[in-house]
Parts: sequence; C-alpha cells; structure tokens
Amino acid sequence: MTEATTTGLAAVIRERSSEILASWIVHFERSALRFRRTTKAATHTSQVANLVEALSVAVSSGSHELKPGGNVTRELERNAAFLGAQFASEGATGFDIAALLFELRDVVAALANREDAAALTSLFEWLTTVALDAFAASGMQSLRERQTEQLEGGTPVIEVLPKVPAVLLVGAPTAATLDSLLSRAWMLAVSTGAPCLIIDCAGLAELGEKNFDSGYRAFLEQAVGSALQVLLSNARRPLRERAEALSGERALSFQHFDRFDSAVAHALERAGYLLVRRS
Repeated sequence: MTEATTTGLAAVIRERSSEILASWIVHFERSALRFRRTTKAATHTSQVANLVEALSVAVSSGSHELKPGGNVTRELERNAAFLGAQFASEGATGFDIAALLFELRDVVAALANREDAAALTSLFEWLTTVALDAFAASGMQSLRERQTEQLEGGTPVIEVLPKVPAVLLVGAPTAATLDSLLSRAWMLAVSTGAPCLIIDCAGLAELGEKNFDSGYRAFLEQAVGSALQVLLSNARRPLRERAEALSGERALSFQHFDRFDSAVAHALERAGYLLVRRS
C-alpha cells in the first residue's frame, strides 16, 4: 500500500463514514461469529464510529507507519482495548469482539483496492488481539474483585461466646482483605471488652499465608499499646513464627495453639469463665 493509495483510502473512509457505520451494523448483527449474541450493535455504535475516525487518520500516514505499537496506530489500539474491557463488563464473549472488528474490516476493505485490503487485514488482526487481551485482563480483574468481595463478606468474624471474639480465616485473602478482616475483629474485641482475640488459620490457603504479614502489620498498628492478647490457632510453623516476631516488635501479647478449641478454652479463662472438665 503506497502513501498515495492510503491517503486516497483515508479520504474515502472520512467521506463515507456514515455509510461504513450503517453497513457495519447490518453485518455485525448477521455475523456468523456471534454464537450467543449477547450484545447489540447499537450499544457499540459510538465506539465503532471512533474506530472509523481513528482508522482514517492512521491510514493517511502510509503503510510503513501501520505497525503494531506505532504512533499512528496508538489511538486505534486504545479504542480496541476499551472495546475489549467494555465487552467483558457486559458479559459478552470473545466471539462478539472478533465479529465486531472483522466485520468492520470487511466493510472498509470493500472500499479499498487489493493491496490496501491486505494491509487492513493485518492491521485488524492486531487490533483484535489487543481487544481480546483487554477482554481477558478485564474479565480476570472483575473475577478477582468479586472473589475478594465474597471472601471479605463471607469470612466469619464472630463472638464464640461473649467476650470471646474470633476471626476464622479462609481461602486466599489479599493483604488488603486481611487488613479489613482483622480490623473488623479488632473492633469487635474492643467493643466487647475482650481480653483475647482468636485468629484461626485452619482454612487459610498458601497464597493467603503469603499475604498474612502485610495485613497483620496493619492490624498491629491499631492494637499497639493494647492489653489484648492475640491467640493464633492452626497456623503452620513459618506463619506462626512470623506472627510471633511481629507481635513481639509491637510488644503485643501473643500465644499459639495447635487447635481452635484450645484457643477458645484459653480465651474463656481469660474472660472470666469457669471451665469444669468432666471425665
């Protein structure tokens, strides 16, 4: 594709942008690539219009500039990435993204000569890759956020008995989630006047253990100077040793128990309960 031909194609795209958009709507709605058809063309008309405008600018610079990551394709790539993220938020599929871009490519290519059409094919393949990458990244981020929200809301922060608060860590919470959970547990301990706080790690996954230190440090900043005793239960040795060291640095009383019921029994005694053992 020579600079002369690309400049001519750019003019055609600008002059016939409304026609291109109308033709794309028809082709997209009928596209065989769309298996589930979870979105409508009207939802993305403005974004496609922006793509057409950016395409006319990029094409006018000549074929030697139409390279992935190049200056003239940057706006096209941004638009493609935005489309991918938007499709992910709508619960659409990668097939819809491919249909959107491939159908637009075919509509524009129909206005170009053979050499121009070949260059457009290469360009749109790259834009589809960018859009699908953004689609996948946005979907994963959304999944992580939902999991974090569910984990934070579903992790038990309870009073086993009056003045015996406990947080039962499960799964693989992030450092921020651990900070939030331990803050809730700390507020429960303060509001009930509890002498101990039980942090049970029986359900904590390996990734959660790696994130524990950051969340625990933030908790200790709140609890520094407090008479509260931290009772860690069911923690593996590396985690237990790190928690004990961090607690010692803040002069906070710390004790570990291999079993949750042993930690509860200790907390009950500290809270003034009389335990009677029966054989």
